[in-house]
Amino acid sequence: MKTVHLYIVSAFLIFQISANGQASMNVPTSAGNYGAWTDPALNHNRLLMQQTGEGVYRMVGAFKVIGTPYLFGEAHKGDMFTTDTKAYNIKLSYNTYNQELEFYSTSNPDKPLIREPGSVDSFFFQQDIKGGISMPMKFVYGAVLGSKEKSYFLELFSGPHYSIYKKYKSDLGYVSTNYVQSELREFDLEIEYYYADAQTKGLKKIKPNATTVTKEFKGVKDLSAVLESNDFTINPDAAFKKAFAYLNN
Repeated sequence: MKTVHLYIVSAFLIFQISANGQASMNVPTSAGNYGAWTDPALNHNRLLMQQTGEGVYRMVGAFKVIGTPYLFGEAHKGDMFTTDTKAYNIKLSYNTYNQELEFYSTSNPDKPLIREPGSVDSFFFQQDIKGGISMPMKFVYGAVLGSKEKSYFLELFSGPHYSIYKKYKSDLGYVSTNYVQSELREFDLEIEYYYADAQTKGLKKIKPNATTVTKEFKGVKDLSAVLESNDFTINPDAAFKKAFAYLNN
């Protein structure tokens, strides 16, 4: 009887440890992780860091920074548009730390040219499954959208009345596993959502949860009719698209 009792207790403890481990994996650890869902760009950049390791870094001022500031890594095929230039099917790298856009073309195939923030109105990443980009991505500069922020915004949904955008921005964060090198940092990719109202100028920041979004637009439409409380936990991008499609209908 004692043997059976010990076996049951051991099995229960193993189950508890496993359950706690699974739960801890779903705890938000950054702006890109909402419950069980993690942003694809965040996942991809973490994978790149694991592949390169902590021994590879770039200098940013006095800091040695590991990871990458580039969204989905470097050099993806895309299109770039300025007030006087249109470039198609070129290689683009989007630096989320300084908001610069680097590009390769037939005239500069080996070394990228750099476009400062604001010198490009919009750009597109074409689908690149191997590079982590599952569908085309359109980015628009803040000033074009009436915003004073010197950043690019990913267009998630564009409608005649309301549109929703997503901003990626990297900051320098501390490395949790480092206790020796005070100058060591890592690129932390942060994510924020903004929406545009065709009747007003600029962008307004909005939190990715059903309560906030429903309350924000209660004077327009009752979004509780289309939003479930866990939609933003499952996938905030998809939840915003569903909500804004309904708002524009």
